[in-house]
Amino acid sequence: MNPRAPLARDTLPVLAREAPVELEIETDDDGVVIRLPLAPLSCHHSFTSGALARRARQSKQALLRACNNKARSIRQVLDLTAGWGADSLTLACHGQQVTLLEQNRLICAILDYSLQCLSRESNSSEVADRMQLVQAEAGAYLRQLADDHAFDCIYLDPMFPNHKSSAKPAKEMQILQALTSNLDIESCFDLALQKARKRVVVKRPAKAPDLTAVKPDVVYREKTIRFDVYLTG
Repeated sequence: MNPRAPLARDTLPVLAREAPVELEIETDDDGVVIRLPLAPLSCHHSFTSGALARRARQSKQALLRACNNKARSIRQVLDLTAGWGADSLTLACHGQQVTLLEQNRLICAILDYSLQCLSRESNSSEVADRMQLVQAEAGAYLRQLADDHAFDCIYLDPMFPNHKSSAKPAKEMQILQALTSNLDIESCFDLALQKARKRVVVKRPAKAPDLTAVKPDVVYREKTIRFDVYLTG
């Protein structure tokens, strides 16, 4: 067992009390149960069970095509906006090394605990080994990257903006939105274009405008989302 696991478990209740909304946290052998009693909303964050884990192992996803190339030479991915880590888990399940960046201390601690649970699974420990979690602000992290850094691909998944549809996002996303806020995604995008060795990938709602005036080189689409790819080298 990784020695960081008890630390994550002990830290979670403390961080939950510092959250901007009333929050209840419980841990189990698979991950973390998160409840917003006033909403009311709840979800179980786990990299080992549930919908997140099942989807991560599906091979026919546009994300996997967007974050790789025909030569399969994109090995190191930086996920600038990890959130609940679903896309990072998907990439790691399919062989890529992923650095998950998350600036929110509570979300980072939840990810950390779920990663420890994943690492204890005999058939998933190699996946956990391919995921490195870093607590940092995205812009500051990008600015300090050395010129010879290893990130072939930099991935951005900004929380989707409010739209005219009356449909609410999934409860996991509603909880995430209650706990954190979007970073300055445009400036991070500009920095990412300077730092990514081969490509920058941005996740967008299927019908949303481009993130900035810069046009993507390639677009991979699913029913409700798309991945805009900007080639950098």
